[in-house]
Amino acid sequence: MDSTQFDQFTRRLSTRLSRRRALAIGAAGIAAAGLNRAVPAIAQDATPEAQVTEHPAFLFVQMADSGTWTPKPGEDGVYLLTLAGTGEQTLYFSDRPDRIVGTLPTDEFLNALGFTPVEPPNAAVVVTTPDGNRDVLVVELFNPVYTRSFGESGEEFLTYEAIVLNSYVGEALEEWVPQADDDQLPAEFTDVSLFIDDCADLAGCYRQGFWALEYIGEVPGGPYGRCYSWSERMCLPCENSDWYYNNLCNETFPACEGTCVTNTCGPLWC
Repeated sequence: MDSTQFDQFTRRLSTRLSRRRALAIGAAGIAAAGLNRAVPAIAQDATPEAQVTEHPAFLFVQMADSGTWTPKPGEDGVYLLTLAGTGEQTLYFSDRPDRIVGTLPTDEFLNALGFTPVEPPNAAVVVTTPDGNRDVLVVELFNPVYTRSFGESGEEFLTYEAIVLNSYVGEALEEWVPQADDDQLPAEFTDVSLFIDDCADLAGCYRQGFWALEYIGEVPGGPYGRCYSWSERMCLPCENSDWYYNNLCNETFPACEGTCVTNTCGPLWC
């Protein structure tokens, strides 16, 4: 997707179109609203019909009615990004020539991408401020908590811990980086579009500690690319397999004691 098409897409997603209506429309509806020329074949629920290349690059989008941005107590530089009215689905789309569009349940997406402190994904938060202006912030996201209130009018809530990025290295979020003109969001905002980068590289060897993963060292010869698999609905090494890289770690670092892994997975772990 070239820069013009990408900008048209993201502008549509960050307008004041009802979030619930946008999610009800789904991927096919988004195409009918003006993306059909950029996305000739639409995929629903991770079953794209388009001809795909070996390792398509994805960008993920979550929309919400409103949100808050507050410092996390006791942790300097860490913030809580809370989104209200997110719906139950996360949208994904790929760059050209694949042009894959689809949705998957948000809880599955959170576990697939791996929002862990050791490999947090980058994201651009695009919001409408109380004075009606647009504000953008580029951050790292980790430790998501996804909940739903009870009752017929139950609403979905999604809270991330976030750290503001001083500099962004990558391609998928380049459209938004120049628009992040300060290092904060307002305390409250509406009409949220959260654009989340693709899978993090496979770079570290980790041993499962008592409470968390323990970093042992870099994967020999790494980092290696990881790609989002729309068929498996998770991040996987673009080449070889998890076991191949796990064995590299265990052969290189005696401290692993044969138990090191490279896939840090997500909130539900592996």
